[in-house]
Amino acid sequence: MLTIGFFAALLAVAGGWFFIRAMRSPFRGYTEPHKDVEVRHGLRTATILKHLQTEGIIRDEYLPLVYMKIVRHNDKIKAGIYEFSKPMTAEEVLDKLIRGDVIAKSVTIREGLDRFAAAHIFVQEGFGRDAEWDKLTADPELIRDIAPDAKTLEGYLFPDTYKFNPGTPPHEIIAAMVSNFRKHFGGEMSYITTGLDLHKTVTLASIVETEARMPQERPLVASVYLNRINRHMLLGADPTVIYALKLAGRWDGNIRKADLQIDSPFNTYRFHGLPPGPIANPGLASLQAAAAPAKSDFLYFVAKHDGTHAFATNLADHDRNVQIYQIQWYRDQRAAQQAQSQTTK
Repeated sequence: MLTIGFFAALLAVAGGWFFIRAMRSPFRGYTEPHKDVEVRHGLRTATILKHLQTEGIIRDEYLPLVYMKIVRHNDKIKAGIYEFSKPMTAEEVLDKLIRGDVIAKSVTIREGLDRFAAAHIFVQEGFGRDAEWDKLTADPELIRDIAPDAKTLEGYLFPDTYKFNPGTPPHEIIAAMVSNFRKHFGGEMSYITTGLDLHKTVTLASIVETEARMPQERPLVASVYLNRINRHMLLGADPTVIYALKLAGRWDGNIRKADLQIDSPFNTYRFHGLPPGPIANPGLASLQAAAAPAKSDFLYFVAKHDGTHAFATNLADHDRNVQIYQIQWYRDQRAAQQAQSQTTK
């Protein structure tokens, strides 16, 4: 009986020694200089450990699971992105995950996205939900002091690359984006040369952003719209119609002739002057172009399919440009396709 007890004790000691040694033995099963691993919300501990084993962070998934259930049963693994760059023991890895020693997640919002598209990018990265973003960005309180006429935060969510810890609430992200706008442009109101206030300047900049692809053309595009405003002409900007369609839930990716008659104050084919607010979030170059447009007599422009535009001071020249760069261009494309089709038969 004594012998059986002795061996049982010996096995227990040996098992404990093996367990401790396995948990405290450094391991690195990946070849990259560093490895980023995401732990998603709601996953079971066993699933997380299996993922860590697959990624080469821990040697074995089962002993760490036992460790979590027996030794750290009151602790929770926190979601987020974790960076690993050196051999670590399973115990150290679990300590890191329990502490929530995460790295910031990088999210890029490019120029010209509206508030709905920008929100969707953050939602896809795990920051809140679309409905929450829609509600928060519809409230202009954060820019009330500099843009009292603003009805939403559209135009003031500054495009940039942002880094946030996983789990950062949307209201903090939105505040950071608005603060970034203030940092880059909010203090430049004295540089506005057009006589427009800040809100109208941002509105003009948002149209410029959605129309001009080449940086050097932004001041010229801004001058076209400003000249049309000063002559009480309709702006006739397609992107404003697209935004109106989005607000009405009717945008399907194509703009049709009938869409130009949509009854919306954002429709610049029907209503004179600038729309009541921005239609997208412009970058600094477009904001500066709207604040200080080029001096020109241009009233029209048409895309040339290479990223640039042909500008005109009168309707006759504009119609000629449309014939050359739109109608004839598409005819040439169709002719080339037909010729290609004939040669392949």
